Amino acid sequence: MDKIDKLYQNYDILADSKNKPSEHEAEYLEIIESVKGKTNEKMLACQFIPRFLKEFPDLASAALDAQLDLVEDEDVSIRKHAVKHLPAFCKESKACVAKISDILAQMLQTEDSAELATVQNTLMTIMKIDPKATLDGIFGQIGSTDEDVIRKRAIQFLCTKFKFIPPDIATKDVEDFVLEKCKKVFPELGGEDFLNLMPL
Repeated sequence: MDKIDKLYQNYDILADSKNKPSEHEAEYLEIIESVKGKTNEKMLACQFIPRFLKEFPDLASAALDAQLDLVEDEDVSIRKHAVKHLPAFCKESKACVAKISDILAQMLQTEDSAELATVQNTLMTIMKIDPKATLDGIFGQIGSTDEDVIRKRAIQFLCTKFKFIPPDIATKDVEDFVLEKCKKVFPELGGEDFLNLMPL
């Protein structure tokens, strides 16, 4: 059987409401393994892995690692597709929000405008799931990266996007958190970065 057909077959087995997905771990593992396949397999894996994530809590770590492999793929279309589906992991486990946010903050350095937009949109989506953890990941990059472009783009992201976060998410507590994080990273920043971050 063709690998793509097999992936669709596994999907159908897991999606069938008559089946208990948890009894079909082997099929989910095959989907996870497909991240090592060809482009079409990877594109399907981007969607299928998060789709059934909640059914396999014991495989959550392996599933996230597989998705992150796709986020780092050489093919920009696969990366964009994988990034777009990262919020599903954050919804299932807020514990991975900071890690995903950190990785997305690193990806802000991309020169591909469509990929950059996807990364920014995904950051905004996970910000709504867990604002503090998302901000923690972004500030982690601002304070620790040696890459000027990452730091500058992370600051730019915060300065341009944070104001669009709805008030029910950007609560006083979150604003205080941002202020605290700013104070921590200010000593690490050069003059221009410092001035850019000040409006926050």
